[in-house]
Amino acid sequence: MVKLSQCMIVKNEEKNIERALGWAKGYTFEQIIVDTGSTDKTVELAEKSGAKVYHFEWINDFAAAKNFAMDQAKGDWIAILDADEYMSREDAKKMIKLLEKIQNDPKLSKECDAITCPFIDLDDAGNTVNVSSHQRIYRNRAYLRFTGKIHEAVKIQKTNYNTNEFQIIHTGYTQSAYKDTDKQERNINMLRAEHEQKPDDPDIMHYLANSILSHGTEEAREEAEKLHLNALTSKKTGNTPVRQLAYDFLIPRFIEKSNYTEAIKLCDRAISDIPKNIDYLYYRAVINNKKENYKEAFKDLSECESVLISGKNIITTRLLTPSPLPLFYQLFISSKGLDDEQNTTKNTTIINAIITENKYSPEIIGPYIRAMSWYGESDEQVLEKFIDLYDPKNPKDMMLIARAAKESGAIDFARTVIGIVQNLMEQ
Repeated sequence: MVKLSQCMIVKNEEKNIERALGWAKGYTFEQIIVDTGSTDKTVELAEKSGAKVYHFEWINDFAAAKNFAMDQAKGDWIAILDADEYMSREDAKKMIKLLEKIQNDPKLSKECDAITCPFIDLDDAGNTVNVSSHQRIYRNRAYLRFTGKIHEAVKIQKTNYNTNEFQIIHTGYTQSAYKDTDKQERNINMLRAEHEQKPDDPDIMHYLANSILSHGTEEAREEAEKLHLNALTSKKTGNTPVRQLAYDFLIPRFIEKSNYTEAIKLCDRAISDIPKNIDYLYYRAVINNKKENYKEAFKDLSECESVLISGKNIITTRLLTPSPLPLFYQLFISSKGLDDEQNTTKNTTIINAIITENKYSPEIIGPYIRAMSWYGESDEQVLEKFIDLYDPKNPKDMMLIARAAKESGAIDFARTVIGIVQNLMEQ
């Protein structure tokens, strides 16, 4: 029998605590809650659910609180998820089966320190906005403890087991969550203080840069650009998921600045650094399409399509989930540039089929509009793509397109469509 301890640090999580404990009921040896100063019903609900509740004075150090929680665990394994992270009951069962498999394997039982699995970020509407992979399950060993006051991590000393047999769902870093908890400003203040203490730490620079971007100003973007570049040129390597934050910001920023030389260099580096992330193949293809290097672009895009469709490996993507439309749009550009009529027709058909099937899904349509606008198509050209699927004289259809554009970040195009709607209403 596998003894799994579920550990969690919490503060004012009454909205999430029952779900956070519920998914693991019956699969865990014990459930440990470490409260850092809740003033709502978190503790009461946790105790009612049967969890062991401990209290820890908050000292602006996530690692210290999580390590205290792990110190209380008596199981063979520890699942340390946050209150806004959970599994399905079916996946919890699969996780236990995997732990049994590892425990019964003579080699793995000695060498396996942790398990990495797919990590799915959801927005407020329940749509997938990011697919990555994270460690949340550890062997209960004294040397496996967190470091870092914020964005804390465990340094694995032996082996890490990668699996896609189950996944973790994360709902916490959506817009409403930030509004409810002021997490972003808290993070910025803590990270600035830590950066002053450790000015050469690349992980802290990356996290601070990413948090600063929440301010949404050009000044914030400039500061974030400098921090990310300094971190990437640091003598210290830093953690892979943290470097990804830099690539995800810098590459599109340089593309928007038409600094294609630096953007391509970063793409090449990112592809080598994080080979399972297909976003950087996509970005490199976008640049090559812009430079009319259609053959190179088509090659990268075809690889993205193959990986995305096969689903054989754990992939990381922030761009191609939930909407594959930007990928097929770029494939259309490449095919057309190569005078490849067969693939041009194929990708046009795929795009129209996806839009038709998801006509009223802004989360699918929006990224397509953003991709076209980003590529340089005019508002008229973008609207022309929808002429056979939406009624340009129907305010309801036009407002749906405007909403999709706005939510995806194509603000100028959204304003254009809203102007059309206003004219329609005046007629």
